[in-house]
Amino acid sequence: MKRSINSILLFLILVLTLILSGCASLPIIESQPAGEDPYNGRYSFDVESNIAYSIKHDEENLYLKLKTDDKMTIRKIMMHGLYVYLDPKGAKSKDIFFNYPLTAKFDPSQMKNMKAGMGIGSKQEFNVEYFLDRLSMEAVFSDHELAEKMPVFSSKTDIHVELLSEGPHILVYNLRIPFDRISKNGLSDISELSLGLMTGKVETPQMGGGGHSGGGMQGGGMKSGGGRPNGSDMADSSDRESMMEQLSIWFKVDLTPGDE
Repeated sequence: MKRSINSILLFLILVLTLILSGCASLPIIESQPAGEDPYNGRYSFDVESNIAYSIKHDEENLYLKLKTDDKMTIRKIMMHGLYVYLDPKGAKSKDIFFNYPLTAKFDPSQMKNMKAGMGIGSKQEFNVEYFLDRLSMEAVFSDHELAEKMPVFSSKTDIHVELLSEGPHILVYNLRIPFDRISKNGLSDISELSLGLMTGKVETPQMGGGGHSGGGMQGGGMKSGGGRPNGSDMADSSDRESMMEQLSIWFKVDLTPGDE
């Protein structure tokens, strides 16, 4: 009986912990008036992903700028895609999102050139331009599962996104999205707003029984005689594990400064 009571108490504590962690408040980022240059604002910084980001707005649009020189973060964004979630209720809903770049299509025949361009396992220097030259021409906006594809380089779309480089090692991401895409009545109908920045989710490939799987251990991943992986293989393995980790940043946006 005593053991049963202890089990119930332990279960209740666990449930309470999960509830409290789910209700943890998001950091609040103050949005600045857009002014003449809507992408030149004060930055906040996410230490884990090494991404600097700024938020500005006017009566019609929200402006988001991201900036990073972290090679792994750049690879994740470019290879796995980036999702910007927008919740007009200030929580962590994923009902409304903008997706660009889209997840890169994997071509095994281009693996060698891909690694060289990404600065992996070669003497060639990492260069953001390698990724920019291979960007998808379409983006996706989704509102409660109603998805809309849109051309990125068209002046006729109300959502504008741009990826560019500042030198070979810095990626810049600019996004302008109208408030009426986030809420039917625009800014006047948004009392709270939260944003989530997430890369696409990557499933760990399953190792098959025979042959090679997904380019994993093919090509002498182990030394002859069943020895330990060499230093290059260990580095590649570490890179693969890091690439599997999903980037995730959530914060609330304070829109009141623009009303002053």
